[in-house]
Amino acid sequence: ASSFSKPKVLTATSTLKFIPEELAVFCRDFRLLRFHFPEHGLAPQAFRVANAIAQAREAAALEGCDGWSCPAETPSEEEEDGEEEEDDDEEGSGATLLFESLRDWEQELERLGAAGWRVSAVNERFDMAPSLPRYLWVPSGLLDHDLKRTFAHFQERRVARLCWHHPGGGHLLRAAAFHPASEPGSEDVRWVWGVPRGRMGHREGGRRGWERGRPSPSPPRPPEPSDRDLNCLLASLVQLLGDPQARTLPGFQSLVQREWVAAGHPFPSRLGLLRRDPREECPVFLLFLDCTWQLLRQFPAHFGFTESFLLALHDSSFSPFFSTFRFSCQRRRGQGG
Repeated sequence: ASSFSKPKVLTATSTLKFIPEELAVFCRDFRLLRFHFPEHGLAPQAFRVANAIAQAREAAALEGCDGWSCPAETPSEEEEDGEEEEDDDEEGSGATLLFESLRDWEQELERLGAAGWRVSAVNERFDMAPSLPRYLWVPSGLLDHDLKRTFAHFQERRVARLCWHHPGGGHLLRAAAFHPASEPGSEDVRWVWGVPRGRMGHREGGRRGWERGRPSPSPPRPPEPSDRDLNCLLASLVQLLGDPQARTLPGFQSLVQREWVAAGHPFPSRLGLLRRDPREECPVFLLFLDCTWQLLRQFPAHFGFTESFLLALHDSSFSPFFSTFRFSCQRRRGQGG
C-alpha cells in the first residue's frame, strides 16, 4: 500500500495510519496486480480492503494442520461411491478417477491389465501408513497379514507398491528408503524384488557377472528417502512417456490424483503455502508441470490438452478455492485440515 508515493509493506500485524491510494499485490507466478483507489468515494473501502488482504493469508496459515479449513462437510464414502458410480455410467471410461474409493483403484488396475496384482485395503483407516492412500496395489499372492509386517521396514512406513504396469510386462514400483536397521533381504520384504523368480534371476545374473569379471548388480535404490517428492515426479514422467492414456485430459488428471494427491505429496509446505520452515519449500509439482510443458511443446499431437490447461493447473495449486492441493495426504484431506 502507498500514500503520496510512500510505499509500505503490509503484514497481518500492520497498522495503517493512512488511507492507501494504491495497493500492489506481488503474486507467486510473478504477476503484479495494482489497485488504484480514487480520492472521492472509495477511501473507507480502500482501508478495509488493504487490511483484509493482508490478514487473509495469515489467517489461512493458522487454520488446520495444513494451513486450510474446509467449512463444508465431507461426504461419506458410501455417498462418494454412489456419485462416482453414476458419473462412470454417464461418462464411461473417459471419467477422471479420484482414487478415493476402492472402485477407482480396481478400475485402473483392470485397465492396466496387471495380472498377479490386487487392490489391498490394509491401510483403509490410515493406521499402517498415515501418508499413504487407503488402497494399495500389491502382489496377489501377498496376504494382508503378511503385508503388515513390511511397513515397519520403510521410512515413514511407506511400503513398496505398484504404480504402473507396462503392456510388455514390466512393473513400476515406488517406495521409501529402508530403515538403516532394516534388512532388505529379510523374509518380510523379499517380495519387493520379485521373489522367487526375480530374486533367483538377480542371483543368476550376479553369478554370471562375477564369472566375466564384472561386479555383481545391486538392487535398485529409491531416489529419495521419503517417497513423497522425487518419486512422485519420476513415477509421473515414466507414465506420461509410456502410457498414452496419461496424455489425455482425464488420464492426466487421474495421474496427478494418484501419484501426487493420493500418494501424499506435501503440497502446503512444498509450494510455500505455509511459512513454517523455508527449507521445506521446494516446488516439485511445478517442476512436473514444466516437464510436461516441455514434452507438450515437442509433441503437441500426442497430448489431449494444451498449455492453457497446465497454466490453469498451476494457478489452482495456489488458489484457496480448490481443495485438491490444500492437504499433504488423503488422511488430512478427510479430516478437513
